[in-house]
Amino acid sequence: MKLCGIIYMTPRRIQLSIIDLKKLIKVEDVFSNDFSNKNYQYEQNIGEIAQAINGYLQLAKDYGVKNVKLWGNQQHLDTIRARYLGEQIYIRTGLRIKWLSTSQLTYYKATAVTVHLDNFEKLSLTSTYLLSLGIERASLSQFDKQKFISTWNIDLGSAHIGEITEAMKLSASDSVEVVEDYIGSKLEHLNHIFTDNKRSSNLVLQDASVLARKFIPADQTSYTMNITAFQELYATVIKSSDQYLMNYFDLDENDVSSIIPYFILIDKIITMLNAKKIIITNIAVADGLAIEQAAKLGLLKPDLDGIILTSAENLATRYLTSRAHRKNVSKLALHLFDQLKRIHHLGKRERLLLKIACTVADIGNYINQQKHYRHSAYILEATRIIGLSNDENQIIAEVSRYHSSESPETNQPHFQKLEPTVQMKVAKLAAILRLADALDDAREQKIQKISVSLQNSTMFIYAYSNQNIALETWSFNNKSSLFKEVFGINPILKQRRQQK
Repeated sequence: MKLCGIIYMTPRRIQLSIIDLKKLIKVEDVFSNDFSNKNYQYEQNIGEIAQAINGYLQLAKDYGVKNVKLWGNQQHLDTIRARYLGEQIYIRTGLRIKWLSTSQLTYYKATAVTVHLDNFEKLSLTSTYLLSLGIERASLSQFDKQKFISTWNIDLGSAHIGEITEAMKLSASDSVEVVEDYIGSKLEHLNHIFTDNKRSSNLVLQDASVLARKFIPADQTSYTMNITAFQELYATVIKSSDQYLMNYFDLDENDVSSIIPYFILIDKIITMLNAKKIIITNIAVADGLAIEQAAKLGLLKPDLDGIILTSAENLATRYLTSRAHRKNVSKLALHLFDQLKRIHHLGKRERLLLKIACTVADIGNYINQQKHYRHSAYILEATRIIGLSNDENQIIAEVSRYHSSESPETNQPHFQKLEPTVQMKVAKLAAILRLADALDDAREQKIQKISVSLQNSTMFIYAYSNQNIALETWSFNNKSSLFKEVFGINPILKQRRQQK
């Protein structure tokens, strides 16, 4: 067995999964008690967090697990607070934590379901949606014809829901109706997407712990419920007292307030998607993390990049960029990247980031062609690509900023705030992307094939084309200065005619 210990921390509790990576089977799955401070602020529960982690480390040691890693849900934390808390955890446990952004959480949850859910391949032949619930927000991901299609975030604002519910208890108003209106407002941005939706679909429900505990058998990872059964349960829940719900779902009084809002959300999603079947699953983030660890060790070969690249393609399509241009630039840039491994010293992850940057670098043209690269950067800073960390999303934004005429400068605030290692990645990837983008400056794909020859401090790029590439040559000469500055190598473009 190739055992791995995965510790995953949320503001509510901590989970340890000991997993046989060769078979992707859980050997042990342990959950801590909910933290005593019900505000679910990490800092206020640091003592319990450290105690739980140290207990898990001992349990992992008893199993003979040498590889134990710690991840945390960062949805409630800004970067500085996350850094401080990470240091506190390290001091108390000796473990470094890797914080997961909302986009990463969505990615790991979706990856886990695609790999682990029984019959998912068959299920996703037709329209299937994954609704992942969270403390502050939910995500809705669509699959069809066995492919990931898109994801939408739903900002629940659970604190506001709690305030509304408590306020309604003190008045004569119908709290259910008020919460329905509130959640309806949070789904408004999806209405135009699904207004004319007449296709029936499947709904996979994830992180609905109350329903999972109630209905999923002990030896199973999912439970299928027809819509009629859910509607009957829904009708009972919204009319029941807190005490009844606490008894029925085995809850304490701190958790019961979230039951009705979640049921209302699920009911509205069912109606919106025309769902005919619900699959409740307890497959979650830790399962997705295990898949990634197995893939890194070469024990599994899933298409882990597919969801990430589709997310980038969706963004590029939304902002009406040229598909032909971005595909050609991507092909040329990746060829350069592969041929220049011995000088850039970047890895597979940076290659993926380059491909994503090639896809989204021009989205700023949607706003204005003048200084479109700046518009691209702030769109990307506000729009997270699924599966990327906050740092990786920032790299994509900065590479897009510098892919045209503006170069990284030490006096620029947005470049200064990057870590030095991140600054170098941005500069290297931007330098490569600039050359590839110049080779398709006319957006006519005149150059679709290149070869690279490094000779001391000169790099010759041979462009195979029978067309007039004067514009591309001019653009290449203008954009090559960053490459020379970063790598100390002078790029020279030469045309070679292709035999007909």
